[in-house]
Amino acid sequence: MAGPRRAAIAAAAALAFGAAACGADSDDAPRSEPVGDLRAGSVAQLAECSDWTAGSREERVATVEAVKAAINLKDGTGETPELSDEAAYRVIDTTCAEDFAARFRLYKVYARATGFASFAE
Repeated sequence: MAGPRRAAIAAAAALAFGAAACGADSDDAPRSEPVGDLRAGSVAQLAECSDWTAGSREERVATVEAVKAAINLKDGTGETPELSDEAAYRVIDTTCAEDFAARFRLYKVYARATGFASFAE
């Protein structure tokens, strides 16, 4: 029973993310702030699942962008696998839906999921 429920939640999250991403490049649209406490100019280090579940869809999308920017450094020396925005949103949303995950750090959820990115293709 949990499998179909999770699939439905993941599908809804993907649709919600897609709707939020439409027009995201528009300079006229106000940008939401990511969820979590700010540290050194980013929320990526401190944002937790409890922040994620309390945030709006727009804040969650901004959080995905912040986490991806912190993990996938463009000028880094190593290759870092990268998830699409939709996949990152889905992984974080599915993980954070569990009660026991309230204190999980979002960047760790994302970083661990990237290790399996090549298997998802």
